[in-house]
Amino acid sequence: MITCPWCGTNYTSFQPNCDNCGGSLPLPPEVVPAASSVSLATPPPPPRDVPRQAVWHILSSDGWAISGLVFSLLGLVFVVVGIPLTVSLVAAFVGLPFGGLGVLFLSGGIPVLVWRYQMAHSTVEVLREGEATVGEIISVTQNYHVRVNGRYPWAVEYDYEVGGRLYADKVTTLSRPDLSQQPGSPVYVLYMRDDPEQSTVYPSPYGYYGL
Repeated sequence: MITCPWCGTNYTSFQPNCDNCGGSLPLPPEVVPAASSVSLATPPPPPRDVPRQAVWHILSSDGWAISGLVFSLLGLVFVVVGIPLTVSLVAAFVGLPFGGLGVLFLSGGIPVLVWRYQMAHSTVEVLREGEATVGEIISVTQNYHVRVNGRYPWAVEYDYEVGGRLYADKVTTLSRPDLSQQPGSPVYVLYMRDDPEQSTVYPSPYGYYGL
């Protein structure tokens, strides 16, 4: 018997999401592999072949980046509409608010896009040049506050040790994590030697050519 943790609906067999509320259902014990039986695929040594367009793949599943793009596009539309109206003087009382709102949207959306692009670029660098160590999955959750292309992103939190210090990080993906990526399971973590806080898991949840 599987019980939905969100609304309490019971199911006799496993399915990914609850028919009643849409929430993700926990994997039954017999489906979740034991941590001791998980076979980890060893990452290839750096530098790894990661295409540069992988940055855009990450951004396409990033809720912050998508929000920043929406605000930037709205801002551009408002500015393009507002400037001619303001110049015409006759409709300046409409154009000025339009233009001001456009500038406001742009000033909020563009910095977010730049920030998330830099984050995505850093992730690609970790995938390409990162050192490998074995960490552990802490939690696997689905974020119902953000919806991308009709899907709710998953967050996989993990920790790992470098030089006697414990670090924690997380990755997000629109695809349901692999059955081996469950709390308590070991996982390979790639990190930057000069900045161990920059990390990601291997295999990559973004699906880059075997990474």
